[in-house]
Amino acid sequence: MFCTNCGKEIDNNAVICVHCGVPVQKQVNSRYIPQGVNQNTPPKTVNAFGIAGFVIGLLSLWFGLFFCIPALLGLVFSIIGMANMKKCNSVNGLAIAGLVLSIFATLIWATVWIAFAVTGGWAGVY
Repeated sequence: MFCTNCGKEIDNNAVICVHCGVPVQKQVNSRYIPQGVNQNTPPKTVNAFGIAGFVIGLLSLWFGLFFCIPALLGLVFSIIGMANMKKCNSVNGLAIAGLVLSIFATLIWATVWIAFAVTGGWAGVY
């Protein structure tokens, strides 16, 4: 193996380079892993459904006028994000926030549409 600092050949079991004295980085599966790094740590995954549920839930507060569809979509994405919380180890809080926002937006826009239907809708405008 070769030293990553000076480039000279050293023993495969060396801990430090005999030429320059720099600690050797062990090579595992043809990639360098610095010493002290846990190699068994799984990679971080992001909860994409949680993010989507939060964004759609936030937007549904303004765009719920379209028959509550954005609020219901946000609710679905947030529920899927909550189901994925055990698999993902990043931004799980956004799934919870998206769920709360989507429920709130669904209630608001359902109330608006019910009130609109009870008052006669567009018939009262003309």
